[in-house]
Amino acid sequence: MKKLSMFALVPLALALVLALPLTAARAAGVVYQGELTPGTAQTGAAGGFAWFLNQGSGVQFWPFQVPAAGTAVSFQIDRLNANFDPAVSIYRGLTSADTSAFNSAGDWGGLSFVGSLDDEGPPFLAPGPNGDPRGSFLLTTPGWYTAAVGGGLSTDASTYPYRITMTQAVPEPAAAALLASGLMVLLTLARRRG
Repeated sequence: MKKLSMFALVPLALALVLALPLTAARAAGVVYQGELTPGTAQTGAAGGFAWFLNQGSGVQFWPFQVPAAGTAVSFQIDRLNANFDPAVSIYRGLTSADTSAFNSAGDWGGLSFVGSLDDEGPPFLAPGPNGDPRGSFLLTTPGWYTAAVGGGLSTDASTYPYRITMTQAVPEPAAAALLASGLMVLLTLARRRG
C-alpha cells in the first residue's frame, strides 16, 4: 500500500476549502423582479415546475403595495410560450429569505400566505397544458405584498416567459363611511330591541 505524502494531500485540502464558499453561495435569498403597478403589464420567466414543486430558485417574486384596507387586487398571468403552465401565490409582506424555503401554499420566510391562483382562465397561447391564472383577492391590511410566479404542470422544467398584470380597486372613502354608518344604525337597532 502506497503512502500519500503531505504534498499530495494539499491539492485535495485546497479543493475542499474552495468548495465550501461555493456551497454557501448556492443558497440564494429572494430577489424581487420589479414592483408591480396597477394596470401595467410586466414580463418575466420562471421554471416549468418550480411553483408546483416548491423550487423557489425557479420562481420569480414581484412586490406590490396595497394603499388601504378593503382593496380588491386582481391578477392575470399569461403564458408567452404554449408549453408553460403558470401559477401564482400571494403573500402579505416582503422577504429576503432563502428561496429554498419557498412554499406555494403556506407561510414561509416571514411572509403570510394569502392565497393562490392556477388554471382559472383559458391558456393565453394554445394548445397549452391546463389554464392560466385569473382571480382577485380582497386584502384587509394595507402595506407591502409579494406575488410569486412559477410553473405548475408545464410540459417540462425549462424556463418559460410570462406576462403578469395586477389591477387594484381601492374602496372609496365615501363608501367606507357609508358602510360604517350603516353598521352603526344596525347596532343601535339591535340594542333597542335587546
